[in-house]
Amino acid sequence: MLYEIHKANPVKKDMWTTVQPAEINIFYRASSDYKPASSARLAYDNENIFVHMETNETDLRMEQKGLGFVHEDSCLEFFFRPEITSQKYLNFEFNPARGMYLSIGTSRFDREFVGEEDYLDLFSVRTQINVNGWILDYSIPLEFLKRFFPSMEYVPGAAMKGNFYKCGDKTRRPHYASWSLVDLPKPDFHRPEFFGDIMFS
Repeated sequence: MLYEIHKANPVKKDMWTTVQPAEINIFYRASSDYKPASSARLAYDNENIFVHMETNETDLRMEQKGLGFVHEDSCLEFFFRPEITSQKYLNFEFNPARGMYLSIGTSRFDREFVGEEDYLDLFSVRTQINVNGWILDYSIPLEFLKRFFPSMEYVPGAAMKGNFYKCGDKTRRPHYASWSLVDLPKPDFHRPEFFGDIMFS
């Protein structure tokens, strides 16, 4: 899988209508028969990666407020390795109430929680709930990424590895979906060997 990130100049609220989506439409056996249509879009400028995700999920669970395990709620997720030479990756996970979970590591079993108490401002987190589902917007500053990946740059030709996910472990209708196929008997989103390619253009 390949997703191309284009430069946003200038950054505008309506720019997402012209950005190609990454469809989160690979559902796994552990899912119920509920398959909400979901997608992700990325853009960047010299200082931030901008993330826009949306889903037509309307039967929402959003128990977690603030920092915590949001994957049990209605959840949209972006896992990525900003430097392909590194073994570590970040997992950004959000629910409709702007609850977040963020950690870094090489696999499910060696992760370090990144407890950014000011995360709402740091990442400019916004959600919108409507009759057709919910929308998530946030930005990831280059300055933040350089704390963990000092060689990271937002420049044309740079590459990352990553995946987009839609899940809801304890929702009324549990579901698990991804953009890039996780080719395993059971869904496990913490498998970076199945990340797709993300290229800056």
